Amino acid sequence: MSGPNPNKEPVDLNRSSLFWGLLLIFVLAVLFSSYFFN
Repeated sequence: MSGPNPNKEPVDLNRSSLFWGLLLIFVLAVLFSSYFFN
């Protein structure tokens, strides 16, 4: 299964970490906006 494509795993890890970073920024932006507009 993991024979032909050895570079697949680091790319998936990088993409998932980028996704979690963007999600964290989005959540923080929502929290800050709700805090300031309250």
